[in-house]
Amino acid sequence: PTLAGVVLGLMTPVLSGRLKEPPLMLASEAINTFSQLNKQDASPNHLAEPVRQLKRAQRELMAPVTRVQMALHPWVAYGVMPLFALANAGVTLDGVDLAMGGSQSVLFGILVALVIGKPLGVIAASWLVVRLGWCVLPPGLNWGGISLVGLLAGIGFTMSIFIATLGLADPNLLGAAKLGVLLASLTAAIVGLSWGYIYRKRV
Repeated sequence: PTLAGVVLGLMTPVLSGRLKEPPLMLASEAINTFSQLNKQDASPNHLAEPVRQLKRAQRELMAPVTRVQMALHPWVAYGVMPLFALANAGVTLDGVDLAMGGSQSVLFGILVALVIGKPLGVIAASWLVVRLGWCVLPPGLNWGGISLVGLLAGIGFTMSIFIATLGLADPNLLGAAKLGVLLASLTAAIVGLSWGYIYRKRV
């Protein structure tokens, strides 16, 4: 996969193709043609050329490498990267027994730390530096947005699992910690997305 990505990157042009006219001008001409044909109630056959012209303008408006990046971004951000991080974090939950001493405490402690502690830390630190006058909130951002950032900060398991691996020698406690991190990330994602939906409706 890595080599395939490198080859794809090397083969993708970084510059748009050269046209006789700038892409925006081509698009503008095609739209004007559409408007005129619409007034004349022209047949669909007359639309073929302006459609091709608009496609050429749309294709060359951005460099191919930019278009490829935009097309692959959702798949990479929401599919490839989470699976990659999960696989490389060495997450195995075999043999986890929550009935053994300390396992439940570790699990719930991590849940509370990531789902509640992180949002409180982000909001409190932001409020403190604003209160002290060290910075101001950016235009268009209020404390509801800061709360959203804090809630989403609970997502992310690679560093948490890495720290758990360093701090817990007992395999059962380590398994409980990994389970807690995964559950906390899922909970933080659900709570954050829910608040984000509500926050967007309010703004």
